[in-house]
Amino acid sequence: MRCIRTVLLLATLAALLVAALPAAAAQPQVRVVGGQAAAMPDMPWVVYLESDLGGSNSWSCGGTIVGPHFVLTAAHCVIDKGQVIKPSQISGVAGRSDLRTQDGTTFDVVRIAVNPTYNRASATEGGPGDAALLWTSVDLPYPALPLATTADAPFYAAGVMARIAGWGLTSSAGATTEVLMTASVPIVSDADCAKNDQVSMAEAQAMVCAGYAAGGIDSCQGDSGGPLTVLNGAGATILAGVVSWGYECAAAARPGLYTRVATFTQWITPLLTGDEAAWGAAADLSPPRVRMSRARMDAKAYARFTYRILGETGPTRETITIRRSRGGTVLRRISTKAAINPPGKQSVVTWRVPNALPYGAYVWCMTSKDAVGNTSALQCAPFAI
Repeated sequence: MRCIRTVLLLATLAALLVAALPAAAAQPQVRVVGGQAAAMPDMPWVVYLESDLGGSNSWSCGGTIVGPHFVLTAAHCVIDKGQVIKPSQISGVAGRSDLRTQDGTTFDVVRIAVNPTYNRASATEGGPGDAALLWTSVDLPYPALPLATTADAPFYAAGVMARIAGWGLTSSAGATTEVLMTASVPIVSDADCAKNDQVSMAEAQAMVCAGYAAGGIDSCQGDSGGPLTVLNGAGATILAGVVSWGYECAAAARPGLYTRVATFTQWITPLLTGDEAAWGAAADLSPPRVRMSRARMDAKAYARFTYRILGETGPTRETITIRRSRGGTVLRRISTKAAINPPGKQSVVTWRVPNALPYGAYVWCMTSKDAVGNTSALQCAPFAI
């Protein structure tokens, strides 16, 4: 069973910012499977995130400080039903290892950028490219963790020891607790990760796997978005992975899967500088706007469809279908065409009408999808043959 490492919270749970119980009354409990309590001074870059989608539809995740007001987490932590949630629905706290205290710095989220290679249609599942960058409402007074790059390939080698941290469950069926936990796990080769049909080789190569063959130590639900760190050649801690998903938790021969940070340096670098153009493109959560014109026929039995895509900064992919209609009812599909077009430019699609097609009323219908998966509503325009 695929296990997404995000914990669903009941609406009755205490909110993140409620008054805390006295620290002296707190009893540390295990969360990362097989881990031990973490001291925040040792891992000052780890943050706790909580989303509120209304009712009981909320969850918690981890994150990593990667800039003065930037937190890196998993994309599936910020996506609901295939759509990116509103930034106002996420809050967090940095510098707090025990969530029952009021230590640290609380923050809201003002912008969200989702890695464009992540498949949003996978709903709340993890997978390649499972990463999102959050712009926080306040500067975070804690050190940012450097990101691994392609030059750090040796530190993704099998057997390299990595460190995980989070507020996840003790096991797949464990209870929630409040204390940050940490554990060490070895990096697993792509070949071993792909064994037992856990993932395809392509998925394993796009991510990074870590865990023991015998199991027993792993990240789990609630750890999603948290860090997988390694030491580089200079002995400095770098962020190598983002907790994504896994089959069960700490099961034998089932290592956890983490988003490979070195694969998205090109995407994240301009965002970390605050580049407005990059953020404008990455944080555009609205679908393309389609402006259509009525199709026209020419003497050579060609139908020409004219349209324009608005509200996008990059190319879009259109799916166009021609259908028969009768009495306002759209009947069977006659043909399908695809097109890729730059935004804002008037585009024309030509369709040769088959000789045997009967005279009558038809419609051409289309949807447009942008580079990050936002899809417009279906729109149709009539024409007659």
